[in-house]
Amino acid sequence: MGRKIKYHTQEERRAARRQRHSEKALMPGFKEARREANRRAYAKRKIVVIPDPSDVVLSLASTEIVEYEYEHLFAHYSVCGDPLELASITLTNADFQKMIGCPPYPSHILDLDSFEKDWPIISAVIQGYATRMYVLDQTALIKRVVDCDQASLSSELSKRYSILMADWQLFGDTVRDNPHDLPTEFLAYQSRLWTSQRLTWLVDDIGRLAEGVDVFLAALDERIRHF
Repeated sequence: MGRKIKYHTQEERRAARRQRHSEKALMPGFKEARREANRRAYAKRKIVVIPDPSDVVLSLASTEIVEYEYEHLFAHYSVCGDPLELASITLTNADFQKMIGCPPYPSHILDLDSFEKDWPIISAVIQGYATRMYVLDQTALIKRVVDCDQASLSSELSKRYSILMADWQLFGDTVRDNPHDLPTEFLAYQSRLWTSQRLTWLVDDIGRLAEGVDVFLAALDERIRHF
């Protein structure tokens, strides 16, 4: 014996569906639950847009920044905040911060007579400092966003990417516009290399976020453990 036919026409089926929906809409909390479901569905459709860095960014990101014989200085300054004692000047964390930032750079750095000779040492030290600041920033990010949803995290990472890209372009323009100012050229070029590396990491982070917040946080934690 076959199953009894409940609806004889498509119109009857549609009418019954509308009736069930009307009854559900009268239930307590239905509208709020529906709005939340719609919000989540919309967020999933637009939540994570993974940037596509240029070949130039990818190429620069793979360039070694610190010379091999000075890697011990890089390692030291990536965890310690000691000043750097050179023959004619003592550089502090305040100097390092300005040297890894956007130009113009401090005159007492640009006017240093021994800048070219001391550059391999300065390069390793400020890269260690930059790495230490990066680890602190990422550690703070993990603690701050541990309870954030995917949509808000995606928005923040997209803003970070835009800021880094603007810095990357500025460093490139600075290198191009200062061919006869060796200290400025060297500082800006190193910052462009470092920014390229950070951009590729950020793209990877956004890709991990697309897989889930837990995957994203685990990837961040794994990277900073490497340092």
